[in-house]
Amino acid sequence: TRNQLVLLHEHEAFLFAHVLASLWYVAGLTAVQISLIRGQADNISLRSDAFEEATHYQGMLLVPGSIAVAATGLFLWSQQLGNNMLTTGWLVIVELIYIITLLVCLPFVGMGLRRARIAALQARRKGASTPELDQAMADSVPLFFAGIATLLAPVAAALSVFQPF
Repeated sequence: TRNQLVLLHEHEAFLFAHVLASLWYVAGLTAVQISLIRGQADNISLRSDAFEEATHYQGMLLVPGSIAVAATGLFLWSQQLGNNMLTTGWLVIVELIYIITLLVCLPFVGMGLRRARIAALQARRKGASTPELDQAMADSVPLFFAGIATLLAPVAAALSVFQPF
């Protein structure tokens, strides 16, 4: 009937929005990690530029993409497809993955990135490396937590697709 057809199109529209949000998030993860790795250069100017770029990608791709993935995914699976957010096992695990990503991984990436960016800007202004920049460069926390977020993304995707329990 016509109502079933409209519901099918809404479901497909939310699924499409969720896939686009996932691509947005993964693009942000990739761009931030590549920029962080580029920041390991010896040239102070290149370091500063790399951390500025990583901060830009964090604000334009990573954080909004992660929020969009959570919003579209939870709405799609709970409202459109009728899964209970509290009793559907695989969906509860996906929710926990979102919470870990949004409240643990991304804040640690952001804090480490901010610290490195400020230290690189200070070193650029001084014209030489500073002890703060050396400490920030020795800190692997941003890359570690970005890597954890990267590993959690396919786990959440697999749970969403295969719905094992």
